[in-house]
Amino acid sequence: MRYLTTFLLAALVHGLYSQSPEARDVYETARHTTEPQYSFDGRYEYLVLPSSFSKDDIRKLPFTDRRILKIDLVYTTFRESSEFDQKQLDLARLDKLIEINPQIVVNKFFEWNIIGQTGCASSASCLDFFHGFVIYYEDYFTKETSLAEIDSVRSDLMALDQRIGELRKLLKIDYRRIDCEYPESAYSPEYLGEQLEKIYDCAETYKGRVFFEVELDYNGRPQEVTVSGNLFPCKERLAFALKYILKWKRGLVIGRRQYNVRAKGYVSFPIKKESVNITSFEISKNLMEKYKMLQQYAQCVAYETDTSYVDIFPKVDQKVVSKALFRNHWSPDLVIVDVTGSMYPYTADLLKWIKLSSLQKETDFVFFNDGNDLPTNQKVIGKTGGLYHVKTNDFSVAKEKMFEAMRAGGGGDLPENNFEALVYGEKVAKPGGEVVMIADNYSFPRDSQLLARHTGQLKIILCHTEKGINTQYLDLARKHGFTLHTLQTDIVDLQKEMLRIEGVSYKREPAGFVRIR
Repeated sequence: MRYLTTFLLAALVHGLYSQSPEARDVYETARHTTEPQYSFDGRYEYLVLPSSFSKDDIRKLPFTDRRILKIDLVYTTFRESSEFDQKQLDLARLDKLIEINPQIVVNKFFEWNIIGQTGCASSASCLDFFHGFVIYYEDYFTKETSLAEIDSVRSDLMALDQRIGELRKLLKIDYRRIDCEYPESAYSPEYLGEQLEKIYDCAETYKGRVFFEVELDYNGRPQEVTVSGNLFPCKERLAFALKYILKWKRGLVIGRRQYNVRAKGYVSFPIKKESVNITSFEISKNLMEKYKMLQQYAQCVAYETDTSYVDIFPKVDQKVVSKALFRNHWSPDLVIVDVTGSMYPYTADLLKWIKLSSLQKETDFVFFNDGNDLPTNQKVIGKTGGLYHVKTNDFSVAKEKMFEAMRAGGGGDLPENNFEALVYGEKVAKPGGEVVMIADNYSFPRDSQLLARHTGQLKIILCHTEKGINTQYLDLARKHGFTLHTLQTDIVDLQKEMLRIEGVSYKREPAGFVRIR
C-alpha cells in the first residue's frame, strides 16, 4: 500500500468560515458517521491530507493517473468550548480543498464521508487521532489490468452456465433440420488423374496408396495439402501437384451458408485414370456442436436449434445492460460497447444477453478501449483508435472479439472515445434499425463534437448510475434526441423542466440539467 502524504491548509481564522455553495453541497449530501477512532481502509490505495497551517506545504491532488473512489473528512467530536462550531470548521476545510482542487467537485460519482471520532476526551488525548482528508483511489486501467477483468468475465459466464444447468428443465429447445451438403468436386476423377500425371514429376517409382488431407475454404479452394506415409519419397511434389489440380464448386454448405472443411483422400500409384480419390470430409468440432450435426459418408445431417430461455430470464442475475435490452425487446442492428477499465461487470452482462437471447440475426458489434493504451497526450479526437468490429450472432465469436479489445487496452484517462466508435460503427455496419451504446456514466466522451456526423437514433445504456445520472449525458441526449436507459428507467422525454429518475430529481436550467438535493 502506498501511503502518500501532502499538507492541506486549513486557514481556520474566526470569521473566515466558508460559505461556498460547492462546499455546502458536499457537506449536506455526504454520509455522516462516527466511530471510536478512524482506521484507514486497507482495501484501497490512499492519499492523506492532514489539517495543517502551512500554506507552502499544500500540493494539488493528482488527477491525471488516478480514479477517485471516496473521500473521507475525519475529525474528533471532543470540544473544549461549547461555542465551537464543528460544522463551520468542516465547511472551511472543504472550501479550501475545493478552491485548490476544483476538479474534485466536477465528477460527483464517488463517495464523500464525514467521520467523527468519539474515542478521545481531552485535547491531549486527541492529538494522536487523525484530522483531515483521506482520498482513496485506484490507478487508471491498462491492458495489463484488463487481463484480470477478462478472468472476472469468464467467472461470471461459468456461473451463468452453472445456473442454466440447474434450471435445465425450464429450457425450451426446438430442432429443425436444415440442408447440409458436402463440397462437390469441380472435376471428374478421370480428369484429375490425367492432370496429375502431367504435373507430377517425381522420378522415384512407387506402388500403392498415398493418403493426403486438404484444407479448403468456404469457396472450395485448396489452402493447404498434407501428404502422409513415411515410405513415400516425394511428399512435397505430390502436395504441390494436388493443390494445383484439386478444386471444388463450393465449401461445406449448411443451411444458406458455406464453411471451410477438411477433405481426406488418397492417390493410387502408378498414376492412371481415377487415381485421385476423395474418401471423406472432416467438419470442425465447433460446427458439429453448433448445428447438432450427424456425419455420414454420403451425407451430413444438420439442425437449427431454437432455444428459448424465457422461463430462465427471471432467475438469472442481471445488471443494467441485459435488464434494459430484455425490458425493451430490442433487436439492434449495431451495438457500441465500452470495454475500458471497470466496465467488465457490464460487458459480462452483455454476453449474458447475447447467450440468453439466442440472436436470430447477425448483429454488428463495435468494442472500444479508448486507444489501445495510447498515452493521453497522444489521443486525437476522431483518431484515438482501439476499435474492434465483428458481425455475428454467435456468442463465442462476440466474446472473443470483446476479449481481443480488452487485451489491447484499458482506457487510461477518464474521458473516452464513444462517438468515434459510433461513427466508425455506422460506417462499417450501415444500420437501418436500432443502435445501442453501452456507456460508463462515471466518465464522459471527449469527442461529443463528432455527433455532427451522426444522423440516426441512438439508445444509450448507462452503467454505474447508483449515485445518480451524469447530467452531461442528460444534456447531450436532450440536444441530439437520444434516449437514456438505466437499471429501472427508460428516459425518453428530456424536454421536461423536471425529471425524476430512480429517486433523484433533476431540473433543467438555461445552462443544462442540475441535480436537486
